[in-house]
Amino acid sequence: MGNKNKKEEKTKGQAAGRIRCLCFVGIVLLALSGCSLLIHVTPEKTYSAEERRMLAQRPKLTKKSVLRGKFQLQSETYLSEQFPGRAQLVTLRTKWLRLLGERDASGVYFGKDGYLLERYQEQDFDWQQVKKNIRQTAAFLEQYPNAKAMFVPTKSSVLSGKLPMFAQAETDSRFFELANKRIPQNQQVSVTEALRAHQEEYIYYRTDHHWTTLGAYYAYAAWAEEMGFSPLPQQQFAVTPVCSTFLGTTYAKVRTGGRADTIHLYEPKDAPRYTFEYNQGETKLDSFYDRSKLEGDDPYSVFFGGNQAIVDIRREDAEHQKTLLVIKDSFGNCFAPFAANHYARTIVVDLRYVNLPVSKLMRVYPADDILILYNSAQFMDDKDISKLK
Repeated sequence: MGNKNKKEEKTKGQAAGRIRCLCFVGIVLLALSGCSLLIHVTPEKTYSAEERRMLAQRPKLTKKSVLRGKFQLQSETYLSEQFPGRAQLVTLRTKWLRLLGERDASGVYFGKDGYLLERYQEQDFDWQQVKKNIRQTAAFLEQYPNAKAMFVPTKSSVLSGKLPMFAQAETDSRFFELANKRIPQNQQVSVTEALRAHQEEYIYYRTDHHWTTLGAYYAYAAWAEEMGFSPLPQQQFAVTPVCSTFLGTTYAKVRTGGRADTIHLYEPKDAPRYTFEYNQGETKLDSFYDRSKLEGDDPYSVFFGGNQAIVDIRREDAEHQKTLLVIKDSFGNCFAPFAANHYARTIVVDLRYVNLPVSKLMRVYPADDILILYNSAQFMDDKDISKLK
């Protein structure tokens, strides 16, 4: 009898276990189905204001994409980025990781003094693409002796003292080693030491990957000296804080931590007269700055109203009738207003929005001097460097 009772109890236990397992599977399937249905009925977003970036769109289902696994990977990214309440979940996850004592989350270090610093690692980059970009730039510089390249180091590299204790941050040193081997020193404007000399000052935003206008000023001063003319002293600029609640792209990755930034505009006190043509007349602005952007979701767009394809700047009272061509990423947006003080004409070009090689562009905008200005991390990833020809 005892053995029979034990057998019956074992059978009942196994049955209960199967029921619990089936209930769990059912709950999971129900949750997945509910999430899938929610994603399908929620309007698809193309841009995330919280994360300041474009979102993945629904991938096309084809036999080729399925067999290669591309469709599955794109679907995973799409579901992740279009998930309803994603921003709130990112915030919750980050807060939980911080409670557990983690120093970083989503590729961001929680640094000292309210700084959020990007965690760049060598495996984050396609080094074949990096080498290709360096070769393309070197070939362009060889073709145009009047051109120079300025690569801006990452915030984590310059402000390494702000990193949390024992942070294993791989900087952009490998990139600079490769660039220095291919690009002649006389065609580079090195700003790393100039920035490090002022690392205790407010030269990078706490919650964004960009340098501040002060950081751009120090780079401008180094570039001006390299070009053989005197940079305007800081005292000649009226410095105006225009936004004190700026939370940038680095903050958008974690949605918590950091201390809000202040954006400053530097405007010459002698008020030189400029005329502007944005995108060959497509956009109407009469300044380097679009103050309406300060009320939007990306106050950094106050510089030029955001990234523009082509901005043609003319200074009416310029001493020298020379033209500067600046080929840049977003780091050039707060640099160009400084450089424009020294030229009769300054052409600012963002290759991401121009479907022409630079050689054809220069037939329309011939230049006496050329500056290629990119943040090192953005340069390494940029596939539009191929237009430097």
